[in-house]
Amino acid sequence: MPSQTTIQQKDHTILLLPFTPSTLSDPSHVVSVILDILPKSSTQSFTVLFTTPSSHPQLYTTIKRSPAKNFKLLQTFLGRIYAALATAQLIAGKVLMDVEIHFNGESGSWKDKLFRSDKGEYQVIYTEGLPIPSQIISLISSIPQITISFSSSSSSNDQIPPSNQPPSPGPDVVALGGTFDHLHAGHKLLLHLSYFLSSQKLIVGLMADSLLGSKKYHEIVENLDKRLEGVERFLERLGGVGLDHRKNDHVLSSSPETGKGASEKDVISLQVQEITDIYGPTSTDPNIHALVVSRETVSGGQAVNTKREEKGLGELEIFVVDVIADKQDLKLGGVEDEGELKELKMGSTGIRKWIMENGQ
Repeated sequence: MPSQTTIQQKDHTILLLPFTPSTLSDPSHVVSVILDILPKSSTQSFTVLFTTPSSHPQLYTTIKRSPAKNFKLLQTFLGRIYAALATAQLIAGKVLMDVEIHFNGESGSWKDKLFRSDKGEYQVIYTEGLPIPSQIISLISSIPQITISFSSSSSSNDQIPPSNQPPSPGPDVVALGGTFDHLHAGHKLLLHLSYFLSSQKLIVGLMADSLLGSKKYHEIVENLDKRLEGVERFLERLGGVGLDHRKNDHVLSSSPETGKGASEKDVISLQVQEITDIYGPTSTDPNIHALVVSRETVSGGQAVNTKREEKGLGELEIFVVDVIADKQDLKLGGVEDEGELKELKMGSTGIRKWIMENGQ
């Protein structure tokens, strides 16, 4: 049974929070809760599960019906929540903590989403009056549960958009690329939004080890196999088609498994592979329709379209993600060194520097 006792620090914490239109448009209350709870509750992992109260259809499922139309809306929301998580990590001095966001309405295994480690103690924290999703009740029944009060910005106009409107599917095939070293909040933001946008297939290119020698602290960059595995596992938790890592060519191939509760037409197939230049398959594959880039790498997206034009291929629609949230917008809980925050919060270089300086 849940209690309202003082929150104790455990290895892993699962935080359930409401996901409504008002929360989606203004997550400031959610940000405050995360900044308060993460530093005092966890040492190894922190998972936020957003769920719409049971009297309504799941909001995530509703907006996923028209992902291109809702891309900017979800990007702003997820960006602020992941930034809050990373900021709380910095406040707590837990830069390597595994943080992750999920939504009721995703496919995939709930056990894999919530229990990413089989070692250590777990606890569940949720807001008063928020129903626990039925699919996870049995999973969390044996671990401590704590309720907290939550003051949301809900209003009388907090209505879920009608789910019977015709869907507007996103691009069939979406691509993105990067190094994805020490998979962190910024990476998960990019990957989640790319998966959200895709209607059939997501291609993720990871830079080959041989191209990373010029990176700062390159000696502790994770090897390709580990980086591939990190991306693969995260996308599987979102509900992507299960993948097997083929050692010979560093390509992850499909397995017959699909996310529990997902119909065949809803499953996004995944192609996660090594790339040996900045273009990868985007310069040769005519079936790719869209490219997701961070604000810092927009020029790379433009270079891809230039290369495709040279080869007579169609231009890709570029979706831009702002990885670093605005300091004033986020209200960073007493962290005054914005330079340190931006360096550590959403960047692999800052994480590698932290590892070097702290001997971890």
